[in-house]
Amino acid sequence: MSLQIENALPDGFVLEKAQNVMHGTYRGIDLLIVPLDTENQYQIQLYANLGTIDNKEGFLDYLGTMSKDCPFVHHAGYNGSNMVSVYVLSRGVEDKENLTNAMSALVSKCSEYGLHNCCAHCKNETVLHAAAVDQTPLMLCDNCLSQVMGRVSGRPQRKENVLLGLIGAIVGVLLGSVLWIVIGQIGFIAGIAGFAIVFGGMKGYELLGGRLSKAGIVICVLLSLLTIIGAEFASIVIALYQELSKLYAVTIQDVVAWIPDLMKEPEVAGGVAKDLIVGYALAIWASFANVKSAWRQVDEGSAQHTVVRF
Repeated sequence: MSLQIENALPDGFVLEKAQNVMHGTYRGIDLLIVPLDTENQYQIQLYANLGTIDNKEGFLDYLGTMSKDCPFVHHAGYNGSNMVSVYVLSRGVEDKENLTNAMSALVSKCSEYGLHNCCAHCKNETVLHAAAVDQTPLMLCDNCLSQVMGRVSGRPQRKENVLLGLIGAIVGVLLGSVLWIVIGQIGFIAGIAGFAIVFGGMKGYELLGGRLSKAGIVICVLLSLLTIIGAEFASIVIALYQELSKLYAVTIQDVVAWIPDLMKEPEVAGGVAKDLIVGYALAIWASFANVKSAWRQVDEGSAQHTVVRF
């Protein structure tokens, strides 16, 4: 059954159709009413901090038993931080009367316990304004409302410089590869080394490129995959040089020149392939959450945020 919102609007309240919320003041208390069409009920929202009253438990007990006195109340409770909610079941033509009675009962208890409105963000008990932030109805003070509006419409997003970002990513993955090489010298392959390469690449891209985009993340991941190969071969070269230099007068260049011939040996090639497979698996395991988080942050940063003051 669809809620008849216009007919349920309490006297003195305003319906914001675009945001699907009613707002108004009932006997000095600012309230929001959110129609929950799929649940066939309304949510009365009172932003208040129960930590400011002496008998918090008494007020909570009242909320828990509110449905006994008001049978149209499905549930009433407190979110533990800043909002009291009263859920009123829809009964068609009775909705306006039931919402008004529920508000009357709630506001009477607020007066009895000395509970006042507070800002949804800072919790200060001051003058509040009804607003919708990204379609979420809130009661905000002047300061918090100004800050939210400033974040949405204020500072422009930094422009991305792909070339500088690429340079930063290269520097970052090279720095991260140092850990791979160091750990490799003691005979281990660790996921933290792969994570360091990926993290270094993304951080370097962001620092020099201005911001990290989805394209930047892809570039960093591809660079990291290539760098892991380079780091593995660098680790092999250093290990061989350390061993051979004890017996012969060799240089790093000599060892590098021998690598192609060594890789023709099945045993050597198999060992390197095994190390790379294990290294990639550990690197992906260690870096997946970080890459996923960065990707999600890009989505959130590019989303269109809105603030509507009623």
